[in-house]
Amino acid sequence: MKLNEFIKIVERVIPLEWALENDPVGLQIGDGNREIQRVALAMETSAKLLQKVTAKKADLLFVHHPLLFRPLKRILENDPVQRLARELIRRDIALYAAHTNLDLHPQGMAKIWALKLGCKSAKPLLARPQADQLKIVTFIPPGHVDHVREALAKAGAGRIGEYDLCSFNLEGVGTFRGSEHTNPFLGQAGVFEQEQEIRLEMILPTKRQNAVVNALYASHPYEEPAYDLYPLQSGRDIQQAVWLAEFEKKITWQELEKRVDKSLPLSPTFVNVRPDPQRKIKTLAISTGSGSSLIPLASSLGGDAYLTGEVGYHQLWEAEERGLNVMTVGHGSSESLFPETVHALLQKHVDGIDWELM
Repeated sequence: MKLNEFIKIVERVIPLEWALENDPVGLQIGDGNREIQRVALAMETSAKLLQKVTAKKADLLFVHHPLLFRPLKRILENDPVQRLARELIRRDIALYAAHTNLDLHPQGMAKIWALKLGCKSAKPLLARPQADQLKIVTFIPPGHVDHVREALAKAGAGRIGEYDLCSFNLEGVGTFRGSEHTNPFLGQAGVFEQEQEIRLEMILPTKRQNAVVNALYASHPYEEPAYDLYPLQSGRDIQQAVWLAEFEKKITWQELEKRVDKSLPLSPTFVNVRPDPQRKIKTLAISTGSGSSLIPLASSLGGDAYLTGEVGYHQLWEAEERGLNVMTVGHGSSESLFPETVHALLQKHVDGIDWELM
């Protein structure tokens, strides 16, 4: 399978557009036209990991934390980021990152973590994140609607989750009068016309705007198809990284620590804030990675505790003052389910790929 074909599948399952602003997700190093057979999944790039990936003869290193957060002005040996980039290129290993677009995924690490903890239910606080989107509206003679809809769908419109060809159709009457220089599909030049038309509406990612408009002109029977493009409000918010989970029955803080320790591939480093160590836990707010900015939100949920990767000193003080029981396990430990999560998401969509969970 070519790398570009693999990436197309990845970005349908874990859309780039779900990432928060300025997060450099996607292909960072590599040739999209090369053939790949073995993919290594790991939390982040390191010299030690690169040795293992090379030994496994992987063609692609798929990581959670992007290596290239800032543009490189040079590639030298004495800088760790530049050195790793140089080594990846030299060894012909491609690098791909799925970061906050995976953090906000409705089947992401927080959900898997909650299930491994033995929670009976887990749900994100906000609905599924969306890409920056537009809605295209156009007006078509009744017998041509299916053809235009399919053309727009092939160009990237009308996809909602696992559904495609999604549209809304409404009957109406369109009016027009062409000049003597026109050759109208319906009616005559110079004559005021009223024709039955179907209003067709479809959503599309903003990045597909040009492709969809070009497809509209290529498929529409009119010389000058009328259309509107409406910007839609973005559906991405860091709050979508918080999940609320519930145990079947209340458990003690000590029992939670045991379950957390057992649930993670990378042993946790516990840091706790427990204003009320006697409070048993049934509802649990969960976020992976850095949870500092989410302390006020977690506190407002009315749960029994907040489980996350890392929280700064002042945020832990704030949590204690709010009476919020917090457990942190270390940033890396909280995201050590990344290989398992990505493998579960992608394996059913990709054939002919060997996976290495690092």
